[in-house]
Amino acid sequence: MPEGMMGRTDTAGASPRRTRGRVAADRLSPSRVPRALRVAALLLVCPAASAAAVLPQESRFQAYANESAFDALAESAGIKETGAFPFDFQFLAFKTGTPDSVEVWAAASVHAGRVRGVFDRGWRYQLSVGIELLRDDSVVVADTHRLTYVLSAEVPEWVSDGFPLQTMVLVEPGEYEFRLVVQDLNWPDDRSVNVRNGRVTIPAFDVSRPVISSVAIAADSGGTWSPMENLSLQLNAAAIVGRRARPFVYYEVYGLTPGGAYRGEVRLASTWVSRGQGERFTGSYQPFQMQYRGTAPADPTQPLRAVMRVDMEHTQPGPYEVQVRVTDMATGKRSEVRKARLKVREPDPRRPEVPIFEVQTVHEEGAGGR
Repeated sequence: MPEGMMGRTDTAGASPRRTRGRVAADRLSPSRVPRALRVAALLLVCPAASAAAVLPQESRFQAYANESAFDALAESAGIKETGAFPFDFQFLAFKTGTPDSVEVWAAASVHAGRVRGVFDRGWRYQLSVGIELLRDDSVVVADTHRLTYVLSAEVPEWVSDGFPLQTMVLVEPGEYEFRLVVQDLNWPDDRSVNVRNGRVTIPAFDVSRPVISSVAIAADSGGTWSPMENLSLQLNAAAIVGRRARPFVYYEVYGLTPGGAYRGEVRLASTWVSRGQGERFTGSYQPFQMQYRGTAPADPTQPLRAVMRVDMEHTQPGPYEVQVRVTDMATGKRSEVRKARLKVREPDPRRPEVPIFEVQTVHEEGAGGR
């Protein structure tokens, strides 16, 4: 086992679930994750939601089974700067137990200083995020999720860090128009609504070789997104972390030989490019790389679920990519490299964080959510 990594494979884990409810006290909190000099990695295997099947050969799925669809999904992330308030957003795709359905998460990060707090035994910020996927101007699937954040102090106007929100839909692979709606519920009569429209391609999962899901970046504190049992993460749609942060990286692997050995590779690579104005990047272009080995679950319906914590202290401020690849040692087949963007910034000691001491949640299910 390489230095700076802790790992285990647990084929007897409880059934996975992805929840959006109140943070439970008995879940694994970041403070309980073992510390390491560079990276603490927990490789966990949990049963899939239902029996997985081999991707069918129908052309309607094969058209979206190529890796470029995953790249396009990652690149669909962005920021909505106009309207009532700015927010960052992203889409994440995970395999379900059936080939005609993909679990798609829409995550948003609302700039906290631009939304309204109301004092009621603490400063309460009430927000909602809704996603609609459409074809031919008709809604195919939709879901809305509401969260109430209770803070010990009012958020100053200068705070750009976001309140994380997320909601999930199940949909077949394909091309869709999307409508993402984020609302500040502390304003009456829909007075503070922000909408982003666009197009998105939902990829299929070709499990004839190893394939990796979307790579999720989470903050170094607990949250309301539970991609697996006993783990609560705070999705970071803005993908911005401080140099002293230790963000979580989460992904799933499918298509490995049941019970066979595999090798994983994780890299953090700088994407800094000179603008021709005499500026210089003084850091390392690859400040971290790691390989790890493990054994795939014997049950082919079980995905491999990996969660890692990366220490950013030795990176320089700037843009980076987290790059993940997995090799099936039994067949020699390798997955494509899955990427997730990440921006490192210097923390500002003059602007301390405002702690969240409670999170309440209400889920308003739409046409296709859980």
